[in-house]
Amino acid sequence: MTVIVSLDIGTSSICAMATRAPDMRPLALRSVPNDADVNGLKAGRHEQDPLRALERCRSVMRDLLADESVEAGNVAGIGVSGQMHGVLLIDEDSKPLTNLITWRDQRTADPGQRGCLSEIVRGLPEDLARRVGCGLHPGYGGATLRWLAMNGLAPSGARALSMADFVAADLTGIAATEPTHAASWGLLNLESGTWDADVIGLLAIPEELLPAIHPSARPLRAILPERARAFGIPDTTQVCSPVGDNQASFIGAAGLDGDAMVVNLGTGGQVSIPRKELAFAGGMETRPMPFGGCLLVGATLCGGWSYAYLRRFYQAVAREIGGVEVSDEQAYARMNALAASADETAGGLTADTRFSGTRGDPSLRGAVSGIGADNLTPGNLARAILEGMARELRDMAFAAGLEGAREIVAGGNAPRMNPLLLDIIERQFGLPCRLGNVKEEAAAGAALAAARGLGLLGAGGRG
Repeated sequence: MTVIVSLDIGTSSICAMATRAPDMRPLALRSVPNDADVNGLKAGRHEQDPLRALERCRSVMRDLLADESVEAGNVAGIGVSGQMHGVLLIDEDSKPLTNLITWRDQRTADPGQRGCLSEIVRGLPEDLARRVGCGLHPGYGGATLRWLAMNGLAPSGARALSMADFVAADLTGIAATEPTHAASWGLLNLESGTWDADVIGLLAIPEELLPAIHPSARPLRAILPERARAFGIPDTTQVCSPVGDNQASFIGAAGLDGDAMVVNLGTGGQVSIPRKELAFAGGMETRPMPFGGCLLVGATLCGGWSYAYLRRFYQAVAREIGGVEVSDEQAYARMNALAASADETAGGLTADTRFSGTRGDPSLRGAVSGIGADNLTPGNLARAILEGMARELRDMAFAAGLEGAREIVAGGNAPRMNPLLLDIIERQFGLPCRLGNVKEEAAAGAALAAARGLGLLGAGGRG
């Protein structure tokens, strides 16, 4: 039996999975909270301690490999996925010089900060944004690296990495990145696969900060002997270059060569549309895929959080009007039941769920319209919010074009906890919608991509 171990380093949790190749049957799964958040920062900043996150990665992998269903001596490869957009700096010995400044960080949106995005008229010129596949937003690595450089926090010899790159460097000794994470910084020329000199020059980022780029999900190097001994796995185990969590989640849900669209609704929301060739669409980001092609990705800032926002409102009403405390589980169960009992028009209510704006216009706010004298009910409002969550993603997808997509695979906690969302997505998009087969899509996708990179899969891409 050949075993692939995969690791997904999320912002709030870290997951490790053992999978049997070539049929890609999961053998064991472990997950722990990512408790590496740094406290006491200025408002709008979000950082994580990379050494704490690394220790959590090591711990969850040791726990996984101790599972009796995993034959540690048969581990042939390690795949890594991780949160995108964030960046940290390391020294020449791969020791951290900064914390991980994550995708949630907003320091470059502050006009009082040297190096803020408003100094370059927020974002990038259209031709450059198209070339790198995205605009430039707070929390994106390119904006953060500009801020670090302009504030004298990028010393000579420093090198930039994503969190997944940092973990791969710890396993192999190679400090490098790969296209999916490089593109998430907004600095990668998608056509050439190299750092875009014009964008880097515009942002005044020192070129020496940027690491070498290795192909995604291909063998980087055999694991360092001391790491192999610590995990109890062969020192011939190949560590593959990481894959961004968006691409890994897509692979875990739809396979490597599938023609499904993936809608993910968790705290945020994303719609990912595969294309065999490099493609661009207004309002969507273009993100490279391992082994060729790309995803057209539309992302919302609220997504499933919109429903949590409504849940908190209902809990406050119960507490402040009725003097009753309602748990999260009770509130969601009742909201789901009420929404299911409402008709698909939500009694005429329409919800715009852009409560936190959009990446392009953070000043936008949501709204509920169509309120009459007798239709503002808890069930109609819950249904309207669910419809609004799906509609925002649908509008992005329709603008990009749905040609070639035969079905939708839904992922994230929102559709898993509320099956009504599957019906809403199917009706709004006009395509069959099913729930993904695995809960930890990114870890599953990292394993599948690593197996392909190691030559353990056929062309079908599903094992």
